[in-house]
Amino acid sequence: MISLINVTAGRDGAPTVERYVPPPPPTSEADIFGEAATKGENFGKYHRTQARCTPEGRVKAIELYEEANLGTQVLSNIRRAHFEEPTPIQRYALPCIRQQDDLMACAQTGSGKTAAFLLPIIANLLEYHADELAERFHPPAPFCLIVSPTRELALQTEREARKFAFQTPVIPCSAVGGHDMFTVTDRLREGCHILSATTGRLKDMVEKGRISLKKVKYFVLDEADRMLDTGFEPDIRKLEDLGLAQKGERVTSMFSATFPDEVQRLAKHFLRDNYVFLAVGILGGANEDISQTIELVPQSNKKDRLFQLLEENLKSERCLIFVETKRSADYIGALLSQRQFMSTTMHGDRTQRQRFEAVQQFTNGKCPILVATSVAARGLDFPLIGYVVNYDLPDTSDFYIHRIGRTGRAGHLGKSISFFDPDRESDRTIAPELVQKLSEAGQDVPEFLKQHMPNTSGLKSGFVGRNADMRSGGFNHSQTVSTSGGTASAGAAEDWD
Repeated sequence: MISLINVTAGRDGAPTVERYVPPPPPTSEADIFGEAATKGENFGKYHRTQARCTPEGRVKAIELYEEANLGTQVLSNIRRAHFEEPTPIQRYALPCIRQQDDLMACAQTGSGKTAAFLLPIIANLLEYHADELAERFHPPAPFCLIVSPTRELALQTEREARKFAFQTPVIPCSAVGGHDMFTVTDRLREGCHILSATTGRLKDMVEKGRISLKKVKYFVLDEADRMLDTGFEPDIRKLEDLGLAQKGERVTSMFSATFPDEVQRLAKHFLRDNYVFLAVGILGGANEDISQTIELVPQSNKKDRLFQLLEENLKSERCLIFVETKRSADYIGALLSQRQFMSTTMHGDRTQRQRFEAVQQFTNGKCPILVATSVAARGLDFPLIGYVVNYDLPDTSDFYIHRIGRTGRAGHLGKSISFFDPDRESDRTIAPELVQKLSEAGQDVPEFLKQHMPNTSGLKSGFVGRNADMRSGGFNHSQTVSTSGGTASAGAAEDWD
């Protein structure tokens, strides 16, 4: 299905506005479920990963999906998606949300967080809101609202919701920037029970009366650390002013691979006091299925080293290259094209059609190399990325974790290579955190990186391996960089939603 692109001309005849009409959602089983995601050789290791859930005894973990009482049709859809047994985060999140507790959950990238909230929410809608599902509200009023930091992640979440809601009365929809608002509005009027959205477009549509938040019973912040940083937190608070039920009248869930202590403090505004805290593995730590390499590469040598890697090692594998700026993404993309590498780029200045095509071409392998800014760092589940290259390192370890987490998913082994420029101030600043992350994951720490530690003792006392609920006093500033720093700056200049 080819999407329609309508271009509105300005007075001088020059194109000024692109109206991107997204293709209609899939309806057939084959299109909804697509090819089954394969599990990697280390997938079984997930089930040996330590999980800590507080308050203790509040949630009884499940061993099988059947134990969560999800209903016959949802279980059937789980099998269609080739899910065999719950991952550690799912073992706790499913019963937690099923019993309608608020949840703050942290787990490594690629560990099944999306299904961890979609499955119990769909089951709850079918069990507790069956009569209301048949009603049509004007304006459309979803029962579940999922907010994500980027368009691509919001659309991916909608696709996953369609899998688990297949052949049920539950209708998932999306509302993101770049999509023609009139088309989106028409589709929402046909029915919308689960809405996956980005904040900018969501606020706009609520303020214009195209969506109502008054029926929301389940509220999810995906990639919650990003959603609660200085760039997004006011937008999330604004939703409550626009009709979102107060925290005592809804079930709120927050999911991410990192939860700095500052984010935990901010999160308390949105969660009921007795929320459940769930941490799987090392809190804010890297996925141990990813081999991490940090190389000493000054700026002047980066291009040559990148092409050397592509020629020697990466040619046969899908590769995601992260750069710091939109200009760098276009520049590297142009160089790759000159060298006859099939590549595409994705950043905030690209049109919605271009972003959609970039994701599609990278996913289907037509362009096995994607050059991107941080817009692609969060949550996107690209199949079998062999390598992640940090051409430019991000300025916080949290963004580093999210970036390299695009590989090594679902038990597959992945590789990341990062270029460390000793003349770049932000690289020197992040060095102690990189040492920390490498050590936690059992990776080799290069000597040049150790030289940038503030002292020779290296690791911060009491930090390694800590999974703690901030309310228990166990954090002691386990994350040293607040979200008002690099996370915000990394995306502030881009049109994320």
